[in-house]
Amino acid sequence: MTDRAEAALGEGTYLGGEERGVFFVLSGPGGTGKSTLIRRWRHEDKSLGYVRNYTSRQRRKTDPASGIDDADWFHFITTKEFRQLVEQDFFVQWSNAAKGYCSGTPIAPLHEAIEKRQDLVFDYTPQLFINLRRLFREHVVGIFIVPPTLAELKRRLSARGSEGGDRFQMKYQMGVQDLAFMDEHDYLVVNDDLDKTLATLKAIRLAEKCRIANMRGLAEKYRRISPRSMLFYYDPFGQRVSQIDAE
Repeated sequence: MTDRAEAALGEGTYLGGEERGVFFVLSGPGGTGKSTLIRRWRHEDKSLGYVRNYTSRQRRKTDPASGIDDADWFHFITTKEFRQLVEQDFFVQWSNAAKGYCSGTPIAPLHEAIEKRQDLVFDYTPQLFINLRRLFREHVVGIFIVPPTLAELKRRLSARGSEGGDRFQMKYQMGVQDLAFMDEHDYLVVNDDLDKTLATLKAIRLAEKCRIANMRGLAEKYRRISPRSMLFYYDPFGQRVSQIDAE
């Protein structure tokens, strides 16, 4: 008797799936260590891509504590150039948070990543994450990064040294409001130890690459092997149907 599975697919058929590119979005309040985590993650894994945003703000000095250089994260252009790009539909999403301060993510690298099945990582606010997920729902995974306590959030924002007074309070209150979007995400990671958090992010990526929904054509392949209409799981000799009402 010809084996049904071999007849449908061939004995040498690979039973794994074709992985699709996943967009890992690190989201959450400012000051939780998202940029530092991405910097280390990409340093240790060159296969993880990142798309630099375009911005019209001034370039900041390199952070002496983390070594983060603004030029690694942004293309710096004028507001006039930014507007021209917006009019050309260059961005997947963009914002104009304040006068003279625009920021946007180019869309072409995302389509290229999908074509090449490459994973990308993003550093976004919760609002930007939600919008990206709306546009690329099959590819986006949201990881909400938080500090262990609100007191630690204050301490980290203060340690930046780039804002003070009313601006510091505004940043803190914005961070508190960001917490309301936690349940929109897929994972929650408390960043209380950098090495431990990084290991958790790597584990999430590995798990997502094994998710059946992230493998193109896998379900269709398995449906061709055997139907699922019968009650019993096994029918190794293909005789259950012929035995129905055989007496």
